[in-house]
Amino acid sequence: MIEKQEVQELFPTPLWVVDLKPAEAAPFNARLKAEIEKMIEPRPKVPAGSNWQTPQDLHKRPAFADFVKLLEVAARGVARFLQVDQHPMSITGCWANINPPGAYHPTHNHPNNYLSGVYYVSVPTAGSEILFQDPRPFGIMPKPREYSRLTANAANTACKEGRLLIFPAWLRHSVPANDGQHDRISISFNLMFDNFTETMASPLWAATAGKEK
Repeated sequence: MIEKQEVQELFPTPLWVVDLKPAEAAPFNARLKAEIEKMIEPRPKVPAGSNWQTPQDLHKRPAFADFVKLLEVAARGVARFLQVDQHPMSITGCWANINPPGAYHPTHNHPNNYLSGVYYVSVPTAGSEILFQDPRPFGIMPKPREYSRLTANAANTACKEGRLLIFPAWLRHSVPANDGQHDRISISFNLMFDNFTETMASPLWAATAGKEK
């Protein structure tokens, strides 16, 4: 009869979570927020539920140099973990998202890149989160007595100020509506190997912020 029964979890999807020290995150975020708000003033009109996104070149602006250094340190750690640090990577796009109350981001991924991520500058409510979709195709999904990471088709991660998330660029994700009273501000970015960045890796969409300064 059965000698042993075990479960082996195959093909995990990694999510790297980097939290800054609160005492250092507060002044760091204050500087980032001030620069981002300057970029979208005067604020353009957007439909209810929509948001602003700045131009995608924050990594090239001197005001965000310290933020770029943070990304580079975190990305090197990810590359070492995946044992691909022998292949140089660069930021191919970096932009701020400003979600006023009621605004959200629909499900999407970041094509033509290796890694993507988001850093939280200002989070209005403790319940803010980002939702990741299970990338595996499903056929039969009986309802379990209790959902787990083996049976759920989505997983949420809490958003908090000073938190940096890095994940595979192909991983589909969404951001629920901001149910707070103030703007939710984050900075998103993409990373790609230098040998692939010349033509294919830049973002495919246009910014929705006001006049670029």
